[in-house]
Amino acid sequence: MGTKCWISGLKYYLKVYLVTHLCILLTLTKAEDVSNATTVIDTSSTGTTLEQFNNISSTEVSTTPMPNNSTYDPSIPTTPSTETPEVKVIQKQVQPTDCSQREKSRNQPVASSSSRLRKCCPLGENLDFYRENQSDSMCDNAVLNFEPTIISAVLYDNCIEDLEITTELPIEIGNPCNSVNFFSSFQYEDSEDLFFVLQDGSLLIIDKNGNESYTVQENYCLDQDKSGHMLAFVCITQVEEVSKAKIIIVAIMMLISMPCLLLVSYLHLTLRLLRNLHGWSLALMSLCLACGYFVHSIVHIYGIPSGGFIGYVIQFFILSFFFWFFCICCNVLLNIWYKLPRYVQFNKIWTIVNFGVYCAFAIVGPAILVTLTVQKGLPGMPSYFLQGLTESIRESQRYFIPPVSTLLGLSFLAMVVAFFGFQRIKTDGYLRANEDEKNVNSPIRQFDQEKYEDVKKDAKCVALLGIIIILAWLFEIVTFYSPGNEVYLLLCDMINGLQGLWIMLIFLVVRRRRTIILRWWYDRGTHTISEGTELQPVNKPLNPT
Repeated sequence: MGTKCWISGLKYYLKVYLVTHLCILLTLTKAEDVSNATTVIDTSSTGTTLEQFNNISSTEVSTTPMPNNSTYDPSIPTTPSTETPEVKVIQKQVQPTDCSQREKSRNQPVASSSSRLRKCCPLGENLDFYRENQSDSMCDNAVLNFEPTIISAVLYDNCIEDLEITTELPIEIGNPCNSVNFFSSFQYEDSEDLFFVLQDGSLLIIDKNGNESYTVQENYCLDQDKSGHMLAFVCITQVEEVSKAKIIIVAIMMLISMPCLLLVSYLHLTLRLLRNLHGWSLALMSLCLACGYFVHSIVHIYGIPSGGFIGYVIQFFILSFFFWFFCICCNVLLNIWYKLPRYVQFNKIWTIVNFGVYCAFAIVGPAILVTLTVQKGLPGMPSYFLQGLTESIRESQRYFIPPVSTLLGLSFLAMVVAFFGFQRIKTDGYLRANEDEKNVNSPIRQFDQEKYEDVKKDAKCVALLGIIIILAWLFEIVTFYSPGNEVYLLLCDMINGLQGLWIMLIFLVVRRRRTIILRWWYDRGTHTISEGTELQPVNKPLNPT
C-alpha cells in the first residue's frame, strides 16, 4: 500500500514537471516567432553622380507588452510569467532625392558672353587618326554631325543638379593647349567617361565605372571621330597668354601708323598729278590698312571681345590691303608688257573699267576668305597681337596667313616679270623710235616716253613698297610661330605695327612724288601745282640710254 502511494505521488509530480516545462517551452517559442516576425530595415546606398537622392526619413514603430490573461489555479503549479519584449521596427536613412543636403561647390559655372563650346576641328570636319597623309590637326571632312550635350547645372559635393534649362553656346574651334598636336594632351573617350558641356562652356567629365567624383575642365576641346565616338582633349600644362603690356605697345604703334596712311590716301585722291589709276589703287590700299589697324588696336586696348562680326571686319580690311598691293603690282606689269609696247592709251571709260576690275578683285577676294572663315566657325581676328602658342590659334589663321603669303609671293613674281619688261623695252628699241623715224619713208608711231618714265617711277615706288610689306610680313611670321616672350619678338611686332610710317616715308624717298608733295605743301594746300619751273624737275626728260 505504501509502495503504491509513493508511485502515485511520483507520477503526479512528473506530470506537473512536464506540464510546467512544456508551458515554458511554448511561451519561449511564441516569443521567438514574434521576434522573427519583426525586422530592422537598414539601407545604405552609395548612389551615382547624377542620381537624385531621397530625403532622409526614419520611422519608429513600438509594440506594447503582451498582456497576461492567465488566472491563478492553486491545483496547477504556477508557471513563470513571460512577457514579450518591446520590439521596434526602424527604417534608417534613405538617400535624398536631390542635392539640397550636400555642400555646394565653391566654383559654380556661370554663363557669360564669352562662354564657348570648344570643338577640336572646324565646322564640317571630324577627327580622323587613321587616314593617310595626316596633318597636325588630325581633321578631315565630316561624316557625322557634332551634337554634344549641353546642360545648365549646379555643382555640389559628389552631386550635380541639372536645372533642365535649354542652353546653346557658340562654338570655338581648335585645341587650346600649348601642344603641336592632340596626342600631347590628355585624352578621354566616351567608352569610359560621360561628357557634358556646362553653361559656361567648361567640360564636365563623369566616370562611367561608378566613381562618385567628377571633374570640370576649362582648357579642353571636344570632338568625335568618324565612327561616332566622342573624344575630349584636356590640356596637361597651363595655357600661356600674350602679355597685356605687349598688346598695348603694338596697338600704340598701329595708332601711330594710322594718320600716316590716311595722309597717303588723301594726297593720292586730291593731287592732280597723283590722281591716276596707280594713285587710286595706292590710296585705297592705304585706307584699308588704316581702317584695319584702327579697329584692331581699339579692340585690344579697351578689351572689346574680338570674336564674331568685329573680328571678320578686321580680317576683311587687312586682307583687302594685301589684295590691293597685288593689284598695284599687276598694274605695273600691265603697263610695261602691254600698254607701252602696243601703244595703248586707255581713255577715261576704259580707265574706270580697269579700276573697277581692281576694286572687284580687292573686295570679292577677301569676302570669299571671310565667308570660308565664318563657314568653318573660325575666329576672324588676324594674327597681329597673337602668337601661335596653341593649336586653336594656329588653326584660326587658316584663311589669313596662307592666302597673304601666297599674294605676296605672286606680287614679288609680278615685279620680277616687270623688271624683265623694262629690259625688253630697252633692248627692242622702243626708246629709239624718234631716231628710227628719220631713216624710213613711212613714219613710225611715236613711243610715249613720258608715260614710260611715269611707269618707271611708279615701279620704283612699288618695289620699295614691296620691300617694306614683305619684310613686315616676315617679321609677323617670325613672331607668330616663335614661342616665348623674347625681346626681339616685341621689336618685330613694333616694326610691323609702324608699317604705315614706312609706307609714308617711301614717298619722301621717290623723287617725283616728293617733289609733287612738297610743291603742294609750299602752295599752302591749294591742290594746284603751277606750270613752268615748278614742274621742270618732275617732267625733266631722261637719257634713254
